[in-house]
Amino acid sequence: MRVSSKVPVHAAAMGVVAYLAQRFTYLEAAAWQELVENGRITCNGRTCNPTTLIHPGDTITCDLPDVPVPPEVNLNYTIVYEDNWLLGIDKPGHLRVHSQGKFVTANLIYHLRTQHQPPYPEAELVNRLDADTSGVVLIARNKEVKRALSVQFAAGEVEKVYVAVVQGIPQPLTGSIDQPIGQVTGSRLRHRYGVMEGGKTAVTYYQTLATYGNHHALLELHPQTGRTHQLRVHLATIGHPIVGDALYTLNDEAFLDWVRERPLLPMMQGMTRQALHCCETRFTHPIIDTTCTITAPLPADMEKLLEQVASYRLQVTNL
Repeated sequence: MRVSSKVPVHAAAMGVVAYLAQRFTYLEAAAWQELVENGRITCNGRTCNPTTLIHPGDTITCDLPDVPVPPEVNLNYTIVYEDNWLLGIDKPGHLRVHSQGKFVTANLIYHLRTQHQPPYPEAELVNRLDADTSGVVLIARNKEVKRALSVQFAAGEVEKVYVAVVQGIPQPLTGSIDQPIGQVTGSRLRHRYGVMEGGKTAVTYYQTLATYGNHHALLELHPQTGRTHQLRVHLATIGHPIVGDALYTLNDEAFLDWVRERPLLPMMQGMTRQALHCCETRFTHPIIDTTCTITAPLPADMEKLLEQVASYRLQVTNL
């Protein structure tokens, strides 16, 4: 598959690998380096090598290997906010925000840049959600806006609000979880995290919005830090894992068995993902300098889950 791209007029002169990795983020720099070394990249018709410099107006052509059939993902995202500088996306579950392995084309940022009508080729991912977490994702429409928002995120100035359905009822009903988080060593799973001494500071405030018998609760969550899997780890640690979260309710062996076919386990209550949703993100707009609040309604699968556990509560009450 051959694809071509003209270097934008505002681009700075730089190495071809750096340019490709920065401009086309669906592949990592190491993958672009390999393509260059294998003679698959040309600049103005001449084969590139790793020291080739590109300049504004150059035409870069890539002879890409055939991409395998992408896995099925949920591309039913919604643009809930748009201006000249930003997009606010309501991302569904079962959709990665960027490429990884076989998901090189089956992800949100690739679809926005190339498949959405109209496309947003300038789209830059500002924040991330796990593939199976739904809700608000911010997209910058130029690199300057991305940098400004990244500074706000790093300084803890962006407020994010989540809702989750958890197993059991937290006690107290409102409180905070202040437990350091780090990557679990010795796990067979590369992306398993846990509370541990020496981990990074992680603080989560929670409030119980509703209870369903003694079995489930709907929580509002305010993470004060942005650690990987923070909400999932914190809630599992206090004994109230998120409904549908197989990773943090199963051990390594059981999770690896489950992930092969992803059967619906009884504890998942019919959910095919963790019942976690980012319902609101609030920040200072980097251009117009006003408070900007982007919201996303509760998705249909979590609505159905709440109806189910509410019905269960009524059945128990009537016994």
